[in-house]
Amino acid sequence: MYYKYPISDVHIHAPTRAFAEETLAMVRELGYQKFVVLSCASLFPEFMGNNILCAAIKLKSSGRAYAFAAVHYPETGAPGPEEMLAQAALYHELGFDGIKMMDGKPNIRLRTGIPLDDPAYDPLFSFMESVDMPLLYHVNDPVEFWTWDLMPRWAQAMGDQVFYGDGRYPSKQQIEDEALGILDKHPKLRVIFPHFFFTAIDRERTKQLFDTYPQVSYDITPGWEMFESFAQDYEPWRQFFIDHSHRILFGTDTISDHWRETVSCLRRVMETSEEFVAFEEQCRGLALDGDALKDIYQRNFDRYLPNAPRPMNLAGLRAYGQSLYPRAAALGQHSQKAAADIDEALAALDA
Repeated sequence: MYYKYPISDVHIHAPTRAFAEETLAMVRELGYQKFVVLSCASLFPEFMGNNILCAAIKLKSSGRAYAFAAVHYPETGAPGPEEMLAQAALYHELGFDGIKMMDGKPNIRLRTGIPLDDPAYDPLFSFMESVDMPLLYHVNDPVEFWTWDLMPRWAQAMGDQVFYGDGRYPSKQQIEDEALGILDKHPKLRVIFPHFFFTAIDRERTKQLFDTYPQVSYDITPGWEMFESFAQDYEPWRQFFIDHSHRILFGTDTISDHWRETVSCLRRVMETSEEFVAFEEQCRGLALDGDALKDIYQRNFDRYLPNAPRPMNLAGLRAYGQSLYPRAAALGQHSQKAAADIDEALAALDA
């Protein structure tokens, strides 16, 4: 067994068919009990087929995979409320287990042009409440990304793709407040905020949010900057993890070309007290006890998701895939890539 206890991963991406095959190989190698594959369809409009590809992985996983779909967006702006509701209802009908949203990532928040708690989202979230459909919602990015000199070198190498301090983007606090506005309006919406909601810089704020919003959990998917924050305030953060282990889920953000390094570093963070460098960040393992590890590794996954993935409607998935071609054709310069993405996903579904 790679980890000390049985483990499930709530945060895996597979943007291409090649990554889908690697995902299935990875979960076998790591001995995952279960895992969630999250669609990238809302990250870029040309990832048009990724909901279907996630469904294909789920169908080939021998009952271990859950698939979260994503809402399709135009190249700029956001779908209207009726369109978002219709998509969510369709995904539930097709057998998806939840929804992944990226609207809170600052560059996508800029692209949509509307607050996260805008009334346009209310029908979507109300529907998810009504069918108890969980949401994994990427909100914000590291606070360093608003100040160039504080950004890690790997982020600076990406240029202005992840630099938000040029005056065009909402502040980190504004985006966080908008996300909390959703929770205030939709108290039954079960939300997982990945990457520790980027609040690892403020332990008291994190505790306040946990106390205020019992429907919320975090996952520990890296950015590694959050593990450096834990190391800088070590004993209080270690105790926080023990006290709130029932609110934290294991996630890796794999698959990637460095997934072995990622999962190795996460195991060291959770199971040892070692000091080490992970992707430029100074980390120290939290050496969690068995009960906390069992919560984070497995129990919380089982609390959020049913014992077995929902059955998928294969004929409906094929029809949904065919319905995407007109949407792809409307993307202008990205239409050809989007159509190819649909082709690839449908081929994976029928392989």
